[in-house]
Amino acid sequence: MTGHAQADGREPIFETGPRLALCALLQGAEWVDFATARDMLGVSDSAISKHSRTLEEAGYLEVRKGSVGRKPRTWFQLTPHGRDVLRAHLDWLAKLRHALDPN
Repeated sequence: MTGHAQADGREPIFETGPRLALCALLQGAEWVDFATARDMLGVSDSAISKHSRTLEEAGYLEVRKGSVGRKPRTWFQLTPHGRDVLRAHLDWLAKLRHALDPN
């Protein structure tokens, strides 16, 4: 499955839950572990799991599973396509803001 970005750059998938915040967090990072993402966004484990799965299914997020010592770990990274779609969505938001407040 891929995302449904509009021709104008708007991506409705970012308008539900903490998906936009998660992608913004990941934009400047190589890999971010699950616990760090959860704590920085201030959401539950189930919320991160649900929204990261949606972003992964859209092709915007890569998920890596492994372990550190004996503890299982999950890491997230934006895909190149995810970075492009995020950038287009943020540009769309900036244009919207400018249209509402031209100053």
